[in-house]
This record gives sequence, structure tokens and C-alpha cells, in this order.
Amino acid sequence: MEELKYVIEDSTIAELLGVQNFSTDEAAILELVKNAYDANALNLKIIFKNDELQFIDNGIGMDEEDIKAHWMHIGKSGKDYEIVDENNKKRIQAGSKGVGRFALSRLGRSVCMKSQKTDSIGVIWRTDWNTSVLEKNDVVREKGTDITIVGLREKWNKKRIENLRNYLKKTYHDTSMEIRIIADEYDKVVPPHFPEAQAGINCRSNIVLKYSDGILTTIVNSDEFEGDALKYCPAIDIKKYEIKTDIIKELKGTELVELIDGDIDSVIKELGDFSANFFFNLTSSNEDKDKFMYKYLDTPDSVESGVILYRNAFSISSYEGKKDWLGLGKRSRKSPAAASHPTGAWRVRENQMAGFVLIDKRENSVLQDMANRQGLDENIYYQLFVEIILIGIKEFERYRQSIIRKINVKNQQEEQKATPVSDRVISKPSSVSEFTKDEAKQLAAELKGYKKEGKQYQKDKEAVEARYKYDVRILNVLATTGLKASSIAHEMKNDRNAIFESYNNIVDALKEYGMWEELNSIENTRKSYKNVPYLLKNNDEVGKKLITFMDTMLEEVEKKQFETKFQSVADILSINKQVWERDYAWLSVEILMDEDIIYQISEDMLQVIMDNLILNSVQQNDNTQKLLITIKASESNGFLKIKYSDNGKGLDDKYKTDPRKILEVHETTRTNGHGLGMWIVNNTCIMSGGEIQKIEGEDGFSIEFTIGGKL
Repeated sequence: MEELKYVIEDSTIAELLGVQNFSTDEAAILELVKNAYDANALNLKIIFKNDELQFIDNGIGMDEEDIKAHWMHIGKSGKDYEIVDENNKKRIQAGSKGVGRFALSRLGRSVCMKSQKTDSIGVIWRTDWNTSVLEKNDVVREKGTDITIVGLREKWNKKRIENLRNYLKKTYHDTSMEIRIIADEYDKVVPPHFPEAQAGINCRSNIVLKYSDGILTTIVNSDEFEGDALKYCPAIDIKKYEIKTDIIKELKGTELVELIDGDIDSVIKELGDFSANFFFNLTSSNEDKDKFMYKYLDTPDSVESGVILYRNAFSISSYEGKKDWLGLGKRSRKSPAAASHPTGAWRVRENQMAGFVLIDKRENSVLQDMANRQGLDENIYYQLFVEIILIGIKEFERYRQSIIRKINVKNQQEEQKATPVSDRVISKPSSVSEFTKDEAKQLAAELKGYKKEGKQYQKDKEAVEARYKYDVRILNVLATTGLKASSIAHEMKNDRNAIFESYNNIVDALKEYGMWEELNSIENTRKSYKNVPYLLKNNDEVGKKLITFMDTMLEEVEKKQFETKFQSVADILSINKQVWERDYAWLSVEILMDEDIIYQISEDMLQVIMDNLILNSVQQNDNTQKLLITIKASESNGFLKIKYSDNGKGLDDKYKTDPRKILEVHETTRTNGHGLGMWIVNNTCIMSGGEIQKIEGEDGFSIEFTIGGKL
């Protein structure tokens, strides 16, 4: 039996693994930079001269054996995981596939490579991609490799060379090897792309993520707000924020966990540790600077936006900052709320975030390159990896929004002003001539203020429109679903009696025909799918649920529900209590309040809040034998003050460190949950002029809130 091996023409290999394998000339040059880095070079010169391109490094070099055993062996790499250079710095080897040398083919038609190893005879390797030859080199140099590419396939002008420098600046993330680009009068070193983060200098906020063993640590260093902002948010450190997040708890109920199919623990363990460093920036107007007490209009040395993914010292192709691989744009379009929005979740825009994510060749080996080397395989590990990063960014968003919401309170308060002198002018124009010098100054200031207020009014109007567009998008979905269900309920109204009486009528008929006892016999009830009495009883229970659904839908869409009027709060809550206790036998609602409280309110508002709170309790405690809900209500300073609590399991671990997270839109731990219930509660309270004051979840669940009379 004869063993056969493939025979492939050199020119074909060069075409497939060189010309076609690298998407750009810059990517091919980067591959040769990696080779010099892996050779432990401290310096690399890239020289453009006429129709030639030269790479000169002072790395360890190669001898005759290296050329034959490694350089000419395709698909095999003799590189270790880690090496130490002459400056005693560790380097993680970038190469591993043994095909990077074919980048030479992408760049030119022929190559001459001279290489020298310490205490070895130098070698010269030449190829025109049809024939390759090797000869010994008597020219003695200390060590290193000199590659000259002749017959360049593309022209390299000064602008293109500068673009190459910018490309290498982004893709090379290390300082242990200096890269210098030389061409005619052009001679520049490739500098680091990312400076050391300095809040107030090159970013408003620096966000550092450290992920290890299922725990994500998010650290924010900020210099975005004036010191006076502290008087509006005394309980918040506006300079520094740190939080640890348990990723398994945080991902509970998400589609990703469902996709992993319960194996989240092992997937998280296999993913490995990684880190990230982000620069948050935005340019603000003078009006916004005053309004939100920003310290700067812009930071002086802002970093170019874009997030780069590095595997050790080099970026991964297609993740060099141009591609929004974290999906920040999609997130912000899905949730377009401003940071000042009282209930909507603000999301950072892709042009506001710069920075990098660091992964390791060995530690994060499950993040694998695609076959064409143009990116990563977006497998389950990659999806988890991205989701963890977004969780860290979300913690920053939540922190920043909490500050801006507090500051924004001052913009909503009505300022007490002195009696305007302009009122006198309006009622008696001739009174202007009687004004004192101080009154004339006051009039000028008032006119200037009116002009400014006019501009601000237009901005506020646009902000309010944007806010309600966001709210309406969410509520329209729920309203449309409700209207569909209401329409079906109306159509079924005439069938209500038939559904209600169906079970009794069928049982009575079967008894009259003498069949009921036979159907109940052991022989005929042994198999559930043939057990007629059991099937009928089940249908009866389903029918009664349908009736309850119809009654609820028809009651809650009546026009009178939306009329604002003075009415008994106890009556509204009692009706709500009766409906829920009717529908859920294991539920008990206790109302503690003065029954004489009369408040100007619409039934729908209080009903919406209570329905969502009770529904939340029911869904979170569906395995509880007896669920007790207590509602305490009182009137104080023109507000309804309500404390709602249940004796269930309380908040999920995910929310115990920050209970107010449950108020965010689409926040849920249930796999098929929409995460809108508590957001609706919060939104309704705020729109009425009230607020959520306190949330606890250690011993059962409780929430305290106020309702105002705006609606």
C-alpha cells in the first residue's frame, strides 16, 4: 500500500494563502509585523523605496535548519505561547497557523530574505512564487532578518503610507517593539493609539471592566460634572463608582441562557478571564452644560471613537474599531431615551465610546478565528463574551443616568422671581420713561431672559416630544395587544352563557342517557386521554378562565375608567382586590387605610399600578401555596402614599444590591417575560407627579410610592 501526499504548485499556494487570504495590503503588512514581534525584535523598520518594500528587524533571525523545518513547512508553527525579550518583557506569540509568511505574496511579485542567527551562518532565501532557493550568506551581521519585496503590486504614495501608520497604530497594542516607517523624506515611529485614560483630559469618564470566574467588576472614574452637582445628588459619588456583578444571576431569564440550555456554569468557566478599558466622551452645547452642570463642553484630547478587540499585542481582523461589533448603535436606537428621561433607559451611542477589550490566546481559546481569518466565530462563547461587556457598559449607563436625573430636578423646579417690570410696560408703555436706572437694567435682563427662555422652550419641547415618542412606542405595543384581546372578548360575549353552562349540561345529558356511571368506571378512566369525565372537567376549568378573561377585558376598557374625578380610593382598591381574589384562589389581598380618603384620580391609573404589582407578585411566586398581599394607603401633602408588600420570595438575587434596577424597561429574570410591568408602575407614578420612594426584597417584596394629581 503506497502512501500519497498532495502536491501543490508554489504559485497556487501563494495565490490562495497570500493574495486571496489577506483582505488588504495593510493586513498583509500587519502579518509581517507580527512575525518580527514573534522573533523578539526590539526594532522594526518598514522602508518604502521606489518599487520595493523592505522589513528590517533585529530579532533572533533564522538559520538553514529554521528555513527548512519551519519557514517552508506550511500550516506548522514552531512558536511557543510565550517568550521573553532582551528587555526581560514577556510576549505572547501572535502567530500559530504557519501561513503568515504568504503575506509577502500579497504585496509583491518576488522576495529576497536575508537572515542571521547569533553564532550561526547567515542564509538568503529567494522566491518568485514559482521557485524558491536557499543559499548561505557570508555577510556577517549580529542577528535579525531583512526582507525585501520587489515588484510591488500596488503604488504607495505619502497619504497611503500615513494611513498605514494609523492602521498599525490601532492594530498594534504594545510598546516592547518600536515600529518605524521610512519613505523618501517620511520617517515616523508608530505611536500607541490609546493613551493612559485621564478623566477630564481625554475622556469624561473612564470605564474599566475586569471579568474573572463569573464576576464582572465595573470601575468608573469620572470628571464630567461640576463640584456643585453634589448638592443635588449627595448620596452619589460623582467621581468614582465601582460595582461587582454576578454574571449568572444577571443573565437569569435571558435568551442567551435559554440558548445555552442550562449549561451556563461550564460555558462561563470555559470562556476565561478578560478585561476592557473604555473612554466615554460627548460634545455638549452651552445650554446643556448649564442645564446638567457639565464641567466641559468637550475634553481637550478626546480619543477617536471605536472599540478595538485585541488578542494580546495585536487586534483581531474586522474588530479594529470601524465595525460596531458590540452593537452599541442598535442598543441606542432600540432605547433612544435621553439620560434625563425619568423612566427610560439611556444608552451610550457608538460615537461616544472609544477603547479596547483584551483577550488572551490561551485563556480565551474558545474565542476562535473564522476560517478566513477575517473575524471571530460568533459562537455561544462569543455571544456570552459580548453580553458580559454590555452588562458592564450598562452599569456605567445606569450610574451616569442616576446623576443626571438628580441634577435635572433643578431644571423642573419653578424659580421664584421678582415682580417683572415688563408687566408695567405691557400695561402702560409710556412708563418706560419713568424707569430708574436699576429698573431699566432689570427690563433689559428680563428681555434677554425671555429670548433665552424662548430658545430653551423649543429645546424642552423637542426633548419632551422625544421622551413621549419613546414611551408611546412601548405602550402602543401593549395597547394594540389589549385592543385585539378586547375585540375577541366582545365577539365571545354572546357565547359566555354557553361556555359557563356547557359542563353541567353535558354531564346532565350523559346521566339522562345512562352513560355517566359507565364513563366513570375504572376501566374507562384508566387512560387520561380516554377519561371523559376528566377531560370534561378540564375543559370546564379552561372555559371558566376564558370567561374571567372576557369579563376582565370588557371591564377594563370602558371609557369611564379614564375619567379623572374625586372618588373613593378604598372603593377602587376593593374592586381590584375582588377581581384578583376571584381569579386566583391562593391569593389574599388585605387593604389597610382610612376608607374616607377621597382623591381626584382616574380609576385606570390606580388600577394599572396595582394590576402590574399584583401580577408581578403572582408571576414571581406561582409555586406559593398562599400568597398574602398587603396594601397600605394614606394621604399626605396632597399625594396618595401607598406601601405595597407581599410575603413571597422577594427580589431575585440579581436585584438585591440595587433594587431600583427592576424599574428599568425590559428588565426581567423570567425567560419569556417582557420586563415592562415595573417600568409601567414607575412611569405612571412619575407622570402623575409622584415617585417610587423605596423598594425592598429581602423578606418578601415591598415598594413604597406616591401618586400625584397631574393625570
